[in-house]
Amino acid sequence: MTICSLVVQTTPEKQRQLSGDLKKIAGVEVHASNDAGKLIVSIDHPDRKHCSDTIMNMSTMDGVLSSSLVFEYHEDNELPVTDGGKQ
Repeated sequence: MTICSLVVQTTPEKQRQLSGDLKKIAGVEVHASNDAGKLIVSIDHPDRKHCSDTIMNMSTMDGVLSSSLVFEYHEDNELPVTDGGKQ
């Protein structure tokens, strides 16, 4: 499981369109925006590569001026293999 949060900057004129485009991406949510064109975005997806690719692809989306990663959390879903205390 990977969870990331970002601040994405766009122009006020492109904000609505970009917000809609972002919401079409698997695991992406737009939580807030302001009149200056800043969007608070999260990505919640089991595949860490999907999250990384999504962040990289955001920079090429129409209307994105910048994106800043604020937080990332990653946890492997697999339990560690143990020997049951035997040596």
